[in-house]
Amino acid sequence: MSNDEIPACCIQYTIEWKVTVNKKVISRDTEQDVALTPSAYWPMTLRGKLEKLLAGKTSSKGRVRSDDTSIVVYVNDRSQRDLIKRFDHLDIDWTAVEQQLLKWGQPFCQGKKLRLSITFEYVEEDCLSKTTSGRVEKRGRSSATKRMLNERDAQLDAEEATSGQESIWRAVYNLMRCPSSSCHLGRHCWQDPHGKKHYGLRTHHLKRLIALVEKGGTLQSHEDVPEDFREDLYIEEQHRLESQQSKSNKSVGTTGSCHPINIHFNGTSHSESHNPTAAPVMLPPPMDQGQGDFIIPGLRDEAVTEYSAWHESNVADDKLKAQFRQICDIALANGLDLQLIYQDQDPSFFVDQGILVGIARQFVRDITKWANYVSTV
Repeated sequence: MSNDEIPACCIQYTIEWKVTVNKKVISRDTEQDVALTPSAYWPMTLRGKLEKLLAGKTSSKGRVRSDDTSIVVYVNDRSQRDLIKRFDHLDIDWTAVEQQLLKWGQPFCQGKKLRLSITFEYVEEDCLSKTTSGRVEKRGRSSATKRMLNERDAQLDAEEATSGQESIWRAVYNLMRCPSSSCHLGRHCWQDPHGKKHYGLRTHHLKRLIALVEKGGTLQSHEDVPEDFREDLYIEEQHRLESQQSKSNKSVGTTGSCHPINIHFNGTSHSESHNPTAAPVMLPPPMDQGQGDFIIPGLRDEAVTEYSAWHESNVADDKLKAQFRQICDIALANGLDLQLIYQDQDPSFFVDQGILVGIARQFVRDITKWANYVSTV
């Protein structure tokens, strides 16, 4: 038996891997009953499959480059904590991963399943050149958002080249990027090492973690998140649940205070309409025709970002621009697209998150104006 092979009687595991380009998943695959060590299976098998897939899937997109690689090691045992690792590009150090698999050798022998979840993240290499050269993207207009993001990345790259190490900002954002495709709390989460529950992180949370590292604190895994930060997340989650419960109770109380009303529908028999025990039949309220009078093509999250960038382009003050970026982060972190925001017509939600009243009102009010604008450009 080769030194690269894990004894089949001791450890076998599954690899679930996916590839993303510009945050969009382009492929998923599974490697079952792997008996080689990850450090051997990667160059012998998996890397070749990855390169072949990229050659076929990205030929029409132009060249792509590796951004980073995220690995999560799981065992289906609630008493064990997952191991989460992130690496720049494809520079993967398999040591910690293999040590974790060996550590879980005993649970495996007891019938537990071991699994690696690997995400290979790529970005289009020519995105920056397309934007700066003034070429027009989809829908006949240049994307101000992509231009700003590329400028930010270029600045971070320059800082890293000068210091010789990864920027704190990028390290924190990459560490807290949620690896789960089933999580709907936003792009960044803190995963509680004890209960495995995800807590969505907004911009002010991430800035707080960045400040912690800048002051000399350690943040290499989710377990390093300090207790006071965790307590704040627990409290925010409790307040959110209490708020939902309060709204639900008010709704029930309002309904219960109304006098009973006999409602007759066509096709309802006389005996049914006068049966006091029959369940009331409710029709949904008619939808406001103004809520569906615009169509926004493309991906919903990208539309939110581009809409925010349009607002930024209409103001000169840096503080106002920052407010629009913040409200965009809040919307994305809560899974809100432009259609939902427009239907709710509730700027108070954003005001409660620290957004200026005027900015929140503009963000909610001007969606149809922006939609009509992009449809004519």
